[in-house]
Amino acid sequence: MRYATLVDTYTRLEAMSGTLDQTALLSELLAELETDQFDPVIRLLRGRVFARWEDADMGVSSRGLTSAIAQASGASGDEIEALWRDTGDLGLTAEESMRAATQQTLVSRQLSVGRVYSELRGIASIDGSGSRRRRLQTVAGLLSDATPLEARYLARTVVGHLRLGVGDGILRDAIVAAFGSGAPDATAAVERAFHLTSDLAHVAAVAATDGIPGCAAIELEPFRPIRVMLATKADGLSEGMTAVAPTTEAVRLERKYDGIRIQLHHVGGDSRLFTRRLADISRQFPEVLEAVSGAVGAHDVIIDGELVGVDPDSGTPVAFQELSRRIKRKHDIRALAAEVPARLFLFDLLWCDGESLLEVPLADRISRLDAVCTPRSEAIELAAAIDAPTPEAARAFYDAAVAEGHEGVMFKNRRAPYQPGTRVGFMMKHKPLMEPFDLIITRAQWSEGRRSAYLGRLFLGCYDPDTGAIREVGRLSTGYTDAELEGLTELLLERKQAVDGRQVTLEQDLLIEVGFEEIQRSDAYDSGYALRFPRYHRQRPDLGPTDAATLAEVIEAYEAQGVSQ
Repeated sequence: MRYATLVDTYTRLEAMSGTLDQTALLSELLAELETDQFDPVIRLLRGRVFARWEDADMGVSSRGLTSAIAQASGASGDEIEALWRDTGDLGLTAEESMRAATQQTLVSRQLSVGRVYSELRGIASIDGSGSRRRRLQTVAGLLSDATPLEARYLARTVVGHLRLGVGDGILRDAIVAAFGSGAPDATAAVERAFHLTSDLAHVAAVAATDGIPGCAAIELEPFRPIRVMLATKADGLSEGMTAVAPTTEAVRLERKYDGIRIQLHHVGGDSRLFTRRLADISRQFPEVLEAVSGAVGAHDVIIDGELVGVDPDSGTPVAFQELSRRIKRKHDIRALAAEVPARLFLFDLLWCDGESLLEVPLADRISRLDAVCTPRSEAIELAAAIDAPTPEAARAFYDAAVAEGHEGVMFKNRRAPYQPGTRVGFMMKHKPLMEPFDLIITRAQWSEGRRSAYLGRLFLGCYDPDTGAIREVGRLSTGYTDAELEGLTELLLERKQAVDGRQVTLEQDLLIEVGFEEIQRSDAYDSGYALRFPRYHRQRPDLGPTDAATLAEVIEAYEAQGVSQ
């Protein structure tokens, strides 16, 4: 397929405001693809060339991309920088630069989707002396062969800011429309397949080849992380006890840890750790991987758990922010591991020795987990829990968990299966009242006075799952140290999309935890609500936009205050 064909789809998608029109366009495109085209086309539609769980990165920064644009166009670095400041968009910068290019290759090759996909993926494997120069040469080579319009989307893909508004839900519906029209339960089958594979390209290829029955037959696969089952909120211990299961005998009460949700995949002696966002963070936690074989023996397993940072002297849990330092660490990993050691708490067995346990009741999954796992106190433990607790026992368990520095408790239905990717009521959580929200930074504004060099005024958004939109709920400017604000500013500038005076529009994928005093009605934000006295707590690099507090949760918290509407 010519890259120009995909670019035409990009431009048509950008011009569409309705999801139905986008779905129809994408279903037509998918129906025309050959089997080997699903991976490159669907991933490029999402603006990435690697699956979420692949431990790979092009390693080209926004600043590096400006150098590649200069190299391809013949413009000076200063000219590219000036154009970037004017447009606020490296895609438009590349387009304008290539349109006005003074330096052209003598022989320009027409770009194909396959070439763009393979060369961008290949950038990640370039290392050693001169690797930065060779990476940028690869990008410049693609830009040199691109039309100005193709250059726009190439540049946006390189820095991960494609901005088409094509989410998982739209692609799921496009797959159903292309390959499952009229098939009963087609949407449910495709959704389930996606939750089990976390890969819509793979699901689309199966649907094209084997139809909806093929999607329904997809099962767990080691080293392809699933979308974990999520918990709903319980207002208190009594609600959690009565709402999660029909009887107290069916309730499992488990400690809620303040860490990183982890899937452990261990097969044939090879172990990997995947986050809730499907990132492979195995290299960052060597001490945990070294303990896995001793903990699970010769068994092949996929286990759900939580990775918690602990104090190396006392063994007590440390703040999540301390643990999160390890996620992005690429150098001196052992040194940081000694400073902030991690402990993996296991609480559910999803797959064992080739057998999926998703449809098996939780009580049986726990029994199997107890049978295959031998805790290693320094690195791997089974999550603390009690079954069929009395109200008094539940209260004592909760109080002890909070007193020991943990977040609270989880309520689980011991008779329920494991349903990936959804909040279905089989699992609930309870933490102390007035818990903070995880919110999306939607846009930012330069501070004034002493902090004028930083983006210190952050607009906050919650997620509306009914529409897929992000709704703003306020703005904060307090709670961070200078060092934290400097780090945030660097991350925000990497996500810059446009500039309007002192305000910067952002790629909306960075979450922070925000405390607040109360919620009030407000017409200033499109959610209809505003946080009063919001305060920055910490970054949440383990979460994505759909993991943010929902609009319904904001409304629920507002109503729980007893405020008159």
